[in-house]
Amino acid sequence: MSSKVPVIIFLFVFLPATLTLSCRPQTRLEKTTASSPTPQPAAQINNPPGFPRAVLGQPYPGTGVVTIVNRKEGWVEIEHEEIKDLMPAMQMEFWIRNPALFNGIRVGDKVDFVVLEDKVGQHLTELKRVSPGR
Repeated sequence: MSSKVPVIIFLFVFLPATLTLSCRPQTRLEKTTASSPTPQPAAQINNPPGFPRAVLGQPYPGTGVVTIVNRKEGWVEIEHEEIKDLMPAMQMEFWIRNPALFNGIRVGDKVDFVVLEDKVGQHLTELKRVSPGR
């Protein structure tokens, strides 16, 4: 009988006391880590070396070849020539806010386009096929 006494004491005294203490409201500690950086709008990101910072609302005409058309997500990828005063020649994705710009555009088409930068980022305002793809 004496071997059961410690178990009974544990069940009726220590276990309820432990549960009571663990269920108390906890004090919140403030985070001491630095906050994560806030994403910057594209207009605040520096352009490549040798190119000035983009001017908000200024159209930048370009020419290139369409490599991907993603109507579902609303962007095209274009391998483009240098876009004067904006960026060097490269292959990159451009957002399209007006779905009608996708009409008649296919992979491989040579296109003329206009890039506009606003507070949200860069997007195409014009996209016209110059010559059909392969």
